[in-house]
Amino acid sequence: MARAPRGAGRLAQRLRACRPRGSRRVRRAELAGHASGGPGCRDERPGGRTAFLSRWIRRPPRSAPPQAQLWCFPYAGGSASAFRQWTGLLPGELDLRYVQLPGRENRIREPAYEDMKVLVPDLADELAPMLRPPYYLFGHSMGARVSFALAHELRDRGLPEPAGLILSGTPAPTVNDWQPVHGLERAEFISHLHELGGIPEEFTADSAYLDRMLPVIRADMHVAETSDLVSFARPLDCPVLALAGADDIIAPPRRVEPWSLETTGPFRFAVLPGDHFYVHSRRDEVVRLVLGQIGLRG
Repeated sequence: MARAPRGAGRLAQRLRACRPRGSRRVRRAELAGHASGGPGCRDERPGGRTAFLSRWIRRPPRSAPPQAQLWCFPYAGGSASAFRQWTGLLPGELDLRYVQLPGRENRIREPAYEDMKVLVPDLADELAPMLRPPYYLFGHSMGARVSFALAHELRDRGLPEPAGLILSGTPAPTVNDWQPVHGLERAEFISHLHELGGIPEEFTADSAYLDRMLPVIRADMHVAETSDLVSFARPLDCPVLALAGADDIIAPPRRVEPWSLETTGPFRFAVLPGDHFYVHSRRDEVVRLVLGQIGLRG
């Protein structure tokens, strides 16, 4: 069997650390970020434990009254837990909120979305009552495309644009020189995920794990790859920070930098060392860039 791609070892360690109590099958599902979770508190005050504000939204505890909101959207196959290690790196006055899409963790029994045009209005319905300016949107890979479409949807509803949009690891809408992969046959699809570092090779022999995990990843990729992000009537006006991994095979810097065309506001672009999952391997640097965009210090 081929050698595991760069980043797979790190990802495997992170996935093992997520194992909950329960059956072996449930543990394997959780390794992918798709097992069921339990209820949490809904206390909005500083401190406490992670709150489930709704089935869509998790909010980790904070230590001070909020000065800004940061909404985080995961990559394909990812869950709200993808951002849990950010909590200790962020200042207490930042109101951090993780978005949980259907098909994973506490929403394991719900079908995953396959269409951006259905997902984004539902997201806007859920988030709009909770938005408190200034708010910022961060997304990686599929999550970046969702957050961009959501910013347009919120503006179209007459709501304020985000104070800043941070788009990580995804090609700009005007870039069309990449091939969709959501329709690949199973073996090719798994091989592609290996190449990205998105699934540890040690788990590919577990058919139950793959049967549970792959449909969600495939649905998420369908959302990302079939989304029409070039039909908006006009660019956003908010500041945009675009991030790219130097060795990312999906979203290399040349495919990411044209996000500059999608806003009339200030645009910043940064390249970090690493492959598509630099969002984990360079987590501290990503967080510093995000905080710089918000104007806070960790």
